[in-house]
Amino acid sequence: MLDSNQGARRRRHRVVAALSALPVLAALPALAALLQIIALVAMAAVGGARAARADTLHLSGLQAPAQVVRDGEGVPHIYTATDHDAAFMLGWVHAQDRFFQMDTLRRVFSGTLAELLGEAALASDVQLRTLGLRRAAEESMAKYPAATLAWLQAYADGVNAYLAANPLPPEYGPLLLTRASVPDWSPLDSLTVAKGLAFQLSFDLGDIDRTVALAAFVTAGQAKGFDPVAAFFDDVNRDAPFDPTISIPGWLEARAAAPVTAPARRPAALAPEAAALAAAYREKAMRVPLLADALRHSHSFTGSNWWVVSGALSQSGHPLLANDPHLSLSTPSVFYEVHLLSFASGHGHSLDVSGVSFPGTPAVVLGCNLRICWGATTNPMDVTDVYLEKLVVNPQTGLPTATLFEGKAEPLVAIPQTYRFNLMVPGHPDMLSVAGFGPLEGGLTLVVPRRNNGPIVAVDASHAPSVSALSVQYTGWRDTREIDSLLIWQRAANLDDFKRGLEYFHFGSQNWSYADVDGNIAYFTSGAQPLREDLQTLDRPDGTPPTFIRDGTHQFKNEWLPVAHPQPGQQLAYEILPVAEMPQVVNPAQGYVLTANNDPIGTTLDNDVFHKLRAGGGVYYFGTDYSSLRAGQISRLLTAAIAAKGKLTAADLETIQHNNQLLDAAFFRPYIVAALANAGRTGAPGPLAALAADPQV
Repeated sequence: MLDSNQGARRRRHRVVAALSALPVLAALPALAALLQIIALVAMAAVGGARAARADTLHLSGLQAPAQVVRDGEGVPHIYTATDHDAAFMLGWVHAQDRFFQMDTLRRVFSGTLAELLGEAALASDVQLRTLGLRRAAEESMAKYPAATLAWLQAYADGVNAYLAANPLPPEYGPLLLTRASVPDWSPLDSLTVAKGLAFQLSFDLGDIDRTVALAAFVTAGQAKGFDPVAAFFDDVNRDAPFDPTISIPGWLEARAAAPVTAPARRPAALAPEAAALAAAYREKAMRVPLLADALRHSHSFTGSNWWVVSGALSQSGHPLLANDPHLSLSTPSVFYEVHLLSFASGHGHSLDVSGVSFPGTPAVVLGCNLRICWGATTNPMDVTDVYLEKLVVNPQTGLPTATLFEGKAEPLVAIPQTYRFNLMVPGHPDMLSVAGFGPLEGGLTLVVPRRNNGPIVAVDASHAPSVSALSVQYTGWRDTREIDSLLIWQRAANLDDFKRGLEYFHFGSQNWSYADVDGNIAYFTSGAQPLREDLQTLDRPDGTPPTFIRDGTHQFKNEWLPVAHPQPGQQLAYEILPVAEMPQVVNPAQGYVLTANNDPIGTTLDNDVFHKLRAGGGVYYFGTDYSSLRAGQISRLLTAAIAAKGKLTAADLETIQHNNQLLDAAFFRPYIVAALANAGRTGAPGPLAALAADPQV
C-alpha cells in the first residue's frame, strides 16, 4: 500500500532525511567512515539494531565502498556513491539471495534448462528455443543506448563478483553441477529474463485453443443437431464479461465511431488442416508449463489488481495507490523487494527508489521514488496471431525452404539447434550428453521473416507435396527496450517523465497506475497493439478473425499492416494503435481509477469485440481475454467506502485488498438457495431431490 505523501513512507524516509543532511561525496577516501554513520542512521530508521544488520563492502569492481542494510524482514537497503555501484550491488544481493532462481530463469527462457535439470526438461527446451526469446534479446542488445548497456554490465559484474567469492547455492549439489557448468552472468542473460517475464504476461496461444475447441463444437453439432457456432460464441465462449465494470467510463463513446451493424466475429470456415495441426501442437505445448498457461488464455483465475485514489478522497490529502500484482505463488517469490540509493551527482538528484524487482533484471519494476509511485496489472491485449502456412519443400532433403505468399515463395531462415542435458551420474559431476532431435522435431528452427521473425511451431507433411504448417507472429520476437522504461521511472520526477518511460514499453502489455507528490493520479495502457489488415481496411475480419488461426497465404487479408505512422519509441516494424487511442486517463473526475485485468473501456460488453469502429476508420480491437469478477467487486467496495467515509485511508484500501468475497457467488447464491428449497418440496424432480439429499451438498 503506497501513499505518495512522503510521511506515509516514513520508515524509509527517515533514512533519506538523515542522509540528505550529509555532505555530497566529493572525497571518496572519506566514504568508509561516512558509511559507518549511514549504517547507524539506517539501522535505526529501518527497525533498530536488533532487527537489522549492516555490511560495508569493499569489493573489486565497485567504484567506492558500498553499504547494505537488511531490515528485520530481510529487505536489502543499498547505499552507494554512484549509479554504477547501485546496479553492481543489486546484482550482488540478487545473486546472494536468488542465484539458483536466476539461473533457472535464464535457462528456461533460453531453451537450455535440460543442461541444469536433466533430460525431463528437453521438451521445454525444444519449444522455448523454437520460439526464440534469447534470439530476440540478442537483437535488443544492439538497440539499447550506451548508458543502459553500462547499467546492465554493472549489474552482471555484481552477480559475477558474488559468484567468484562464494560457493554455489545448495541446489547445485543434488544436480551434480559445479561452478564449471554455471556460466558467468551477462547483460544478455538479463535481457533474456526480462523478455521472458514480459512474454509470460502477454504471449497467448488462445488462437490454437479456440480453433481446437470450435472444431470439436462443429463435430458435435453435426452429430447432435445443434448450431455449433451459436453454442460456441453465444454460450460457452462468450466475450461479454460476467460483470460490466470498466476502468474508464466514457472513453469508448468519445473515441469510437458508429458500431458495425452485422456481427462479424464468427469464422467463415475453419480449415481442417488448421484444426489438426492445432490439436497436435496443443498436445505438445501442454507439457510445457509456460505454454500451457499461454494456451489457457484466461485471466479469470489468476491476475492482478490496482486502484489509485486522488488526494481529494483521502484523509491525508495525498493520492493513495493500492497494487496487488499476483502473478503466481512460487517458491521463491517472483518478486524481490529492494531499496536503492546512490549519491550520483550528475542527474540533478540522487537515485532513491524502493519497490520490487525481478531477480535477474537490473531495476525496480514497481515501486516509489521520492516523487512518484507506480504499479501495474496485466492487460491481455491480443498481440499474438497464429497462421496456417503453405510450405515449399526441397525434394532432395524433404525439408521446408519457403512459405507461399500470394503464390510466391518467400525463403525461411533455418537455424540448426543442438540440445544438451545433465546426466547426473554419481561421482561424475558436470556430465552433459547431446540429445538427438530430427530437423522437424526441434533440431532445426524455421523462422518466417514476414511474421516479425516468428517461428514455425508445427509441420504436417503427411499430404506432401502439399505441406502445411503453423507459424506464430508476436510483438516480442524482435528488438524492444523495456529496461529503458524501468531506468527512466527509477528517476522520474513527474508525469512527463513517466510518460517518456512509457514510450519504450511496447512488449508485455500492462495497465500502469501512477501517483505523485504533486497530487496527480493516472492510468496508462502500454504495449504495441498491432493493426490487422482486414480490421483496418474492411472494418471486419476477413475469413477467420484474429482470435483463431488465420490464413498465411494472403487468400484473406490477415496480415499485420507495415508501419506507416511510427509512434514515439516504436521498434516494431508494423503499424500499431496510436498512443492517443490507447486507454488512459489523468486525474479522472470521479477521483479514482481501478483495474483488475478487466476490459478497460468496454469493447467486449456487447459480446462482439469487432463491433466498434475507430473514429478514423478501422475496428477498435484489443482482445477478448479479460477478467471481470475482481474489478466488479473492487468497484463495489471502493464506491461503498467512499460513500460511507468520504475520505479514505491506506487502512481502508488495505481492507478492500483483503476482501475475499466472490462476486459470482453473491450473484448465484439466491438461485442456489431457491433450488435447494424447491428440492425439498413434494413432487420435486428426482435428480434435484437426490442432489439436495446428498450430505455433502
